[in-house]
Amino acid sequence: MNTPDLHLPDLFAQDFRLDGYTLATGSDEDHFLGLVTDHDDLTPLIAHHTPDGARSYLVLHDGAAIWDVPGTAQLIAVVVSRDLGSQTLCFESERHPVLPLAQRWLIAHGAVPDAVRLPAQWGGPKPTDTLTSVLEEQLLTSGDRYEVLDHYTGDCGEYETYVLVHDKDPASAGQPYRLFLEQMASASDTYTLREGAFRTEDGAREWMAERGGPLPAPHMVPGALAVPRTQAARAATRRTSCPSPAPWPPAAPLPPAPGPGRHR
Repeated sequence: MNTPDLHLPDLFAQDFRLDGYTLATGSDEDHFLGLVTDHDDLTPLIAHHTPDGARSYLVLHDGAAIWDVPGTAQLIAVVVSRDLGSQTLCFESERHPVLPLAQRWLIAHGAVPDAVRLPAQWGGPKPTDTLTSVLEEQLLTSGDRYEVLDHYTGDCGEYETYVLVHDKDPASAGQPYRLFLEQMASASDTYTLREGAFRTEDGAREWMAERGGPLPAPHMVPGALAVPRTQAARAATRRTSCPSPAPWPPAAPLPPAPGPGRHR
């Protein structure tokens, strides 16, 4: 990118592939520069570049989010769109509390679902059980089914993230407010994701504040998951105190593809 005062390191330039490009007219330059100049705190988890070099899809972990407003989401989904002829680029980004929602956002912006999954060599925290993986896939492929109403990422002793959504699926009409609860177990480098169902938004918020009983499981549950969900709901009532997990490791860097205006 023709902005010499940024002094981007090779790894970051490789992930964003900015060399030789300038921001298109009308782009939010302050937002863009604010992100790329804070690159020391950003760890790439997912980096996919289309074969023609026209688009890049990334998910970054923002280690500096803990110094922001309490509860700030720590994942940033990024889309870089390039005009190969004019050598200009457009830039979009959005914060997300959990990885499947960041991936969902990238898919909504044109990414092929399988291209924005974690790489096979991923060395970070793993799902504790099948239910966690099923719920992650449910969120990742949900399209516009869920409207995010609120979320909070906590990492002070109890490393826990919640996402409150409104479920627009007609099958969920009786319990349209869903609470997705992600809890880390740093000792085993694993995490769980659970889903609670509520008739009202206030009911979901009250449960989060009081934890007066098991996380209410949805009425409609696939048969094979009914027992695991019930057991998991009881476990989710317990808050655990554990140190924050180590920063997630970066995805293996992808080799830069040649494109117009690239130079070293």
